[in-house]
Amino acid sequence: MRATLTPFQKLLLLLGFLLLSMHLNSCKHTDPEEVPEPFPIFETGKIYVANEHAGTISVIDAATNKVLKTININEGNSNALMAHNVQVAPDGNTVWVTGVPMDHTTDEKLVIIDAKADSVIYRKNMGVHLHMAHVVLDSQSKFAYVTGTEAGLVLQINTQTFHTSNVYTLPANHQPHGLRYYNGKLYVANLEDKSISVIDVSTGQITEIPVGGMAVQTAISQDGKYVFASLFDTKEVVRYNLQTQTLDRISLPAIAQGPIQLYPTPDSKKFFVCDQGVLLNRPVSDKVFVIDIEKAAVTNTINVGNAAHGVVVSKSGKTAYSTNTNDGTVSVIDVALEKVIATIPVGFTPNGISFLSETGGMP
Repeated sequence: MRATLTPFQKLLLLLGFLLLSMHLNSCKHTDPEEVPEPFPIFETGKIYVANEHAGTISVIDAATNKVLKTININEGNSNALMAHNVQVAPDGNTVWVTGVPMDHTTDEKLVIIDAKADSVIYRKNMGVHLHMAHVVLDSQSKFAYVTGTEAGLVLQINTQTFHTSNVYTLPANHQPHGLRYYNGKLYVANLEDKSISVIDVSTGQITEIPVGGMAVQTAISQDGKYVFASLFDTKEVVRYNLQTQTLDRISLPAIAQGPIQLYPTPDSKKFFVCDQGVLLNRPVSDKVFVIDIEKAAVTNTINVGNAAHGVVVSKSGKTAYSTNTNDGTVSVIDVALEKVIATIPVGFTPNGISFLSETGGMP
């Protein structure tokens, strides 16, 4: 004998079919807009961010994208020093910061931080009117190198004694700014001379590569094949082949307002360029451009935060990080997807940025 369903049982059965249908439809994801956002990529290590006008360094946990600590580079209650650039030593033991006084009338200081304790261990007086810009270290972490933009100098600092062990004097009107170290040589971006100075650190010999634009920062592909420089005034990036000594020019998109820092991926396939604008009375930009290294061409544009300035790529090559100076944030970029997956509030006017992995600092 067949059972007869009551009206209430029929309603429950119909509701069950409706819920099942809704669940099955939600699993299809036929509309790309319905696909959920990817989970954050797991990283290990720390990111150090120089908050220029705050005079602090934000320490970010790469696994959680949370600020672990904020380090004041000044002594006591002073806030005289601006934190312009930051660099983790390749051995991962120390972090180096260029501290420039806001009024430019007192001593500039090179601030050294213990990377394990995340606390200042030494402040080296560098004198007045150097206008220190960037700091890098050699691959053995024996020496740090600092550019003095107004003085036209690159200074070599012994990382054990903190003494100035050598001074490289560039020709007049160079205004050295960003620099990178590779295989015994420094590649220095010169703002006014519109060139890259190549300094042999052992002999002191200096050779020049004209680039035809206001060079802000350099980068070197990890395979050692190319040197790059960002040219703010011409809105370009140049690629210099170290083997053939030939120069290629990469024009940025028409929306570009002026590139600042740039950084390649560990596999030497692409690099990221922060487009800041602001200088030379230009509008603020919120773009990071992706460039294919071998093709020497822009392949994508990523929207980040306002006045994108500094950039670094993690040791794993999974994530890149850009500082957004006007927003007080750091954008976390999925390298494979080439999209922002997180935004981290840091300090006032974040500028330089560096990555510490479990095996040491990125160059």
